[in-house]
Amino acid sequence: MDYELMDHLNRTLDRKLLEQLSKVYYGHEMWIDTPSSAESTVSCHLRYGHNMSVDGVAPKSYVNPIVYAPDGKNIKADETEEKDGYLLSCPRFEDGDYSFYVDSSSVWCHDANNKWEMCPKSKMKGATYSGAFNLIAKKIISTNNDGKFVPVSHSTLEILPETRSIKVGDRLEIKIIYEGRKLDGSKIKAYCRDANKDAMVDIVDGKASIPIDCAGTYMFLMRHRDETKKIDDMFDETIYVTTLVMETF
Repeated sequence: MDYELMDHLNRTLDRKLLEQLSKVYYGHEMWIDTPSSAESTVSCHLRYGHNMSVDGVAPKSYVNPIVYAPDGKNIKADETEEKDGYLLSCPRFEDGDYSFYVDSSSVWCHDANNKWEMCPKSKMKGATYSGAFNLIAKKIISTNNDGKFVPVSHSTLEILPETRSIKVGDRLEIKIIYEGRKLDGSKIKAYCRDANKDAMVDIVDGKASIPIDCAGTYMFLMRHRDETKKIDDMFDETIYVTTLVMETF
């Protein structure tokens, strides 16, 4: 957590943007969609909001893209701010699976009047809640690859699909991993933007089987709270939110 940066943003951002950010971190999400590939580049877009409807743009300092190339190595990604988010792009070295990640972390507090501030608990007078939020957006972009699919694992809370593509009528098998171990007894949200339809699917023994009933773009969202991850005077719990977007073909 970059507390100096949070303090700077808290003092310099206008109230409307702070309110937008608080919604994203506390109840909404970020995601990566609209993939594309050209001869020399692979691109996609990072957006913030709820159910794939944009309601704000985070400061560029909170956009930290990482891309895993088909050979498993990290490559540099560029980000360009747009009206409704950020364009992410990286060089296309070879055909295969390019796994884009954006990691965004900060601490948020609110008081009895539900006033939100981005700061450690000790910095907000009368704070009734404080949480460290770790948001991860993930997108796998395949470029003419018919080979074996091996999903990349990068984040603390991971969504690992067993296939790189989905089609209507299939069931998508997904593994949910937290700190390298299977996460059990929870649910993963599957939302189809085109049909405006969502479903909560049980996670059993670290796995979820999700029916693909509609054509379109799907966002799979996993949220996990860990009350053991806390720091006195800083935050009382850590909340992990990971999204993965896939499109039917």
